[in-house]
Amino acid sequence: MLQGALIGAVIGLAYALLILWRAKNAKGGKYLAEMTKRVLTFAAPQAPAEVVAALEGGASGHPATLEAADKAAHRLVLTDKASLSSFGFFYPIHVAAAPGGGSSVSVGIASRGNQWGPLVTKAHTIFADAVKKSLGVAAG
Repeated sequence: MLQGALIGAVIGLAYALLILWRAKNAKGGKYLAEMTKRVLTFAAPQAPAEVVAALEGGASGHPATLEAADKAAHRLVLTDKASLSSFGFFYPIHVAAAPGGGSSVSVGIASRGNQWGPLVTKAHTIFADAVKKSLGVAAG
């Protein structure tokens, strides 16, 4: 009985370390071309180029940093790093001109490792609110 528990613990630890290693080495450049399944979209008063310039340094009060950028297409990918409590996330941001002026900002999220559920939803909402704050848009 104890031997089975030890074997299970070793296998579980090895799997977690493998996923953590993959998460630390993951690259998010592919999200410049494609958007994730989870997307929150909002309007911003700034032009697309101004939105990209405002977010190149990250989102206000959030530890995410710039992973990749395509200024011509008005697209960014920010990321936060993997840790022992989270595998980290990629946050693609695609900006388009809005018909009446300003911009339509789409913020996605993708796990650097293997995460799903309410943890991802909460991280997505927190990051989107930080982006809104950086752009002077009311959260919510």
